This record gives sequence, C-alpha cells and structure tokens, in this order.
Amino acid sequence: MRSYMEQYTENELARNIFAIEDELTSLWLAGGMTGITDAQVQKDFRKRIEIASFGRNTVRFDANGQPSVLVKFSPDDKSRLAYLYADSTTGMQSAFIIDGKAKPWYRGKYQMGRVNGTNYPVCLRGLEPWYNITFDAAQAAIVAKGAGYCLPTQQMETFIALACERNGFEPGGNTYYGSYYYAQDEKGIASGMYSGANYYHTKGGSGPLSWSHDGTPFGCFDVVGNTWKWTGALRTVNGEIQTFADNNGAGTLSTVAAHAVASVSWKAIDVDGNLVTPEAGVSAYADATVYATDAIVMHNGVRYKALTNHTSESATEPGVGASWQTVWVRKGTLHYAWDGAKVLLTDHAEGLDETTRSVAFSALTANISVPEIAVHLGLFPKASGNYKGTLYIRGGERMALRGGYFSNTNSAGVRSLNRNNGRGDSDYSIGSGLAYTGD
Repeated sequence: MRSYMEQYTENELARNIFAIEDELTSLWLAGGMTGITDAQVQKDFRKRIEIASFGRNTVRFDANGQPSVLVKFSPDDKSRLAYLYADSTTGMQSAFIIDGKAKPWYRGKYQMGRVNGTNYPVCLRGLEPWYNITFDAAQAAIVAKGAGYCLPTQQMETFIALACERNGFEPGGNTYYGSYYYAQDEKGIASGMYSGANYYHTKGGSGPLSWSHDGTPFGCFDVVGNTWKWTGALRTVNGEIQTFADNNGAGTLSTVAAHAVASVSWKAIDVDGNLVTPEAGVSAYADATVYATDAIVMHNGVRYKALTNHTSESATEPGVGASWQTVWVRKGTLHYAWDGAKVLLTDHAEGLDETTRSVAFSALTANISVPEIAVHLGLFPKASGNYKGTLYIRGGERMALRGGYFSNTNSAGVRSLNRNNGRGDSDYSIGSGLAYTGD
C-alpha cells in the first residue's frame, strides 16, 4: 500500500480490496464452507482489509469461523439529520442510537451467501445471494452467529438511503435479469437460477461500482435489486406501522423473541410521533364506564385519548356523541391504507385485504399531519425528495423487505419498501443482508 499522501485511481483501489476479498472467499470455499478458525489467518485478513479500505471495511469471524466482510458507519457529523437533510433539523439519525448510546455499526458489504443450493451465514464477495429463506429463518441464522449480529434494521437501511440522497447518488443493481434497468449496459456476473435466457441472481459485488451504495469499492453492494432483503425492527399489522425505539432492534431487541408475532416489544407510532401500544393491545370503548385522563380506547376502528376524568355516556361517545370532543381527542397511530383509489398514510386501518397495493415512494401522500419521525424512519418521503423505489402494502402481519429484486425494473430502488410478505414467505426473490453492532 502507498502512504495516505499518494494518489490512487479508483480502479487501483477496487483491485486492491477486491483481490483480498476474493482470496478470503476462495479460502472459505476451499475449506468446505465450514469456517476459517486459524486465529492468525483471521487477524491477517482483518488487517489487510482494513488497510486496503482505509478503515472503511473490516471482516469479522463468528464463533464457528464463518466470515463476513463489513462496512463501518460511525456517529459523526454526517450521521446528523441536519447534514442528511441539508437544513436545520436537530438530532442524530436513529440508526446510531442503540440502547440509549451513540454507537457505530457495521452493515454487510454483500448479501448473505449461497453455495450449491445451501444458504450459509456468511457475507462474502462473489457468492450467489442466499434465497428461499423466511424472515424467521434469516433472523435466527444471523442472530445465532453470536453477540452483535442482527438483521439490518429499517433505521440502518434508511440511513443508507438518506446518505445516498444527500450525496446525490442513486445506486444501481440487478433489477432486470442481471443488468440495471435504467442502464442496461451495467451488468453483474450471473449465478444460479435462470429462465430461458434470463438469469435471476448475480454474484455479490460483481456489478460495477455504481452498484455500491456510495459508488466506491468500499460501499455496500446490491442494496438495490438481486433479491428483496429482509429487514428488522419494522412490520405492519393490518396497515399499522410498528417498530422499536431508536435502533434498539439492532441491540437488545435484535432477538427472535423481540420480533415474534406476539412480542410486546412492538410499538406503534401515534400522530404526534410517540411510540405507543399498538391497536391490538388497546381496550374497546364501553358505555357507562369511568375513564381517567389519558385513557386510551378503540372505537369504530379509531384510537382515542381521554382529555379528562369522566363517565362515558351517549353524548360523549368518541367520534359520535354531540359533545365527544369535550372529553376525547382522536389520537390514531400511523397506518398505510387504501382509500379505494390510492395508497396513503393515515391514522387508522382502512381498505387493506389480501390484494397488494402500491405507490411510488416519492408519490406517497397523507391525509394527516405527518410527524417528523415518519420521515426519519424512511416511512414517508421528505417534501423535497425524488427517490426511486416503490411502497407495497397488504393486510395482515407483513414484515419489511427492501430494495427490490432482479425483475422489478422501474419499481426497484434504494427507497423500495415491500409490506406484501409475511414472516413465513420464501422464494427465489427473497434474501437478506447482515449487520453487526459489536466492537
């Protein structure tokens, strides 16, 4: 390596780091995919990757020696909302607040890998992406790697999207059977499944540098296309958006139990931006009942909050009685809904069933005043945004998938958010990445 004062071409930088990563992949394959356990070999690869990437990348080996190449993100000035939005918004983007502390984190540089029809808990260059894996199976396999490993969360993936937008860079990817739909001369190396002349997946990191999130050899590759990526810390239940505080979904709430169907860790977001009990956990309104100030009820599909102590009666029935507004205020939670003509963000469940609905993310509208947290979490576009990507929604419990897959053409993008699949779904279009929050 040259000293930091010397100049490299982009191609030289790419050749240097990719040669080391390819050597690592080859060594892992030669060992039968069982892991690299020699401590000195692990140390050498880590040092070489960190030097070649100027500290932007590293490699971690789990307890079984299974390696993952990672991209580091730090809580610095560029993680602040004022920088990301180029305005005066205060605070740090929530991906960097983990269990109450400002922390760096790492995201897999490539997708999780697959060899000869088997999914492996590794993140290495040049592998086919893993697929045919459910949300629960992907999360369990990654968490089982040890402390600090987790699915990338909505908070992390939103930071990456915001960073792309702040830099004025739109990453490409395999969105048209091995090529990028908007620039079809950009191609990756085909791998695995195909139909006729159309290959489905491309090997991790085999596309051009424009397929990394920042256009450099040190960024996260294939965040757009190839497969949809399961994402932690976000789900919808009949359209109600549920998440965890800050980026705790990559900390104490990264567990399988915290993400379970009946987990009490899930929180909805009310119209003021507060994390609250989801609708399913709220009692139904009843007549002739004493309600204390701040009591929460559900009535006719809408969430209300008591303004004062009172005994309910017909005149104060929420949303119905002649004087209900003297004792109640409508205080719904954020929902994706279908009003019969369009997808929108609103404060109650409406119109969703087994039919998939969609809207370009940048075209999503609301019939409520949207709290800032919805923008910070990548749930609603900032007014000035013009992003590639599509929002898909559907009734029932739906986990989060991001980025699009190999045949999404103009629907894929760094802002694509798929709320169409349940936790038990799996096919050739669904895979995942990996994140790490350890030291």
